Parts: sequence; structure tokens; C-alpha cells
Amino acid sequence: MVKKRTSRIISYGGIGAIAALVTFMVLLQAQNAKNNQFRKSIDGIASDAVALTQEYQAEESKWSNKQYSNSTMITIVDNFLPKYQELIDRANTLDTPDRYRESRALLVSAIESEKESNEHFRNYLASGNQTEYHQSSNLLTRSLTESANYDAAIRAAG
Repeated sequence: MVKKRTSRIISYGGIGAIAALVTFMVLLQAQNAKNNQFRKSIDGIASDAVALTQEYQAEESKWSNKQYSNSTMITIVDNFLPKYQELIDRANTLDTPDRYRESRALLVSAIESEKESNEHFRNYLASGNQTEYHQSSNLLTRSLTESANYDAAIRAAG
């Protein structure tokens, strides 16, 4: 009788251990799937941000080469600002795993800094105020730094 009871306890304990192990493995797979989905989403946003930057720079280059007037460039900046905001909103709505929170914050900050840079550049175009131009340059430098920090953080997070 005692032997039977001990055998049952061991069997139930073994079944419980296997169930716990299976549960743990399912949770790990779910977390991996969440991480993979997040990486796919944030990589898409980062890629879209690079493409938007390149598109904007192509337009600004036309202004630099005197193909566009200041008023035309102001209109172009105004058209780009909502596009930057859309990227910021997309990033902020991501379901972000803890290990990627810093990465997402850096990407959002980089895009925000670039958007603010363009806003100050727009102000410079409208007013000719050199302070606005310098602020625009400083924010663009900040955006590039944050973008590099994002790249490092996303790699470090795995």
C-alpha cells in the first residue's frame, strides 16, 4: 500500500514536472514570437524612416541647387511633417517587449529630432533667422546620433 502510494506520488510529481516544462517552453515560444513580431515591426518603421529621410533630402537638395524657392521648400516641409508624425505614432503604438523599450525610445527620439529639425529649417526659410538654421542643424546632428544609438541598442537587445 505504501509502495503504491509512493509510486503514485512520484508519477504525479513527474507528470507535474513535465507539465511545468511544457508550459515553460510554450511561454518561451510565445515570447520569441512576440519579440520576432516586434523586430519585424520596428525594422519596418526604421526602414520607412530612412526612406523618408532620403526622399526629404532629395527635395532639400533641389532647394540647395536653386531649383526651388523658399516658399516651395516651405510647402514641401509642411507636406513631410505629417509623414514623420505618422512614423512616430506607429512606433509609439507598438506592443514593445521590455528588452526593446530603450531601442524604441531611441528610434522615436531620432525621428522626432529630425521632424523638429525640419520645422526649424522651415522657420529659417520663412524668416531668414540664422538661429533657426543653427537649431535645425543641431537637431539633425542629434537625430543622427540617436539613430546610431538605436542601431546599437537594437543589436544589443537581440
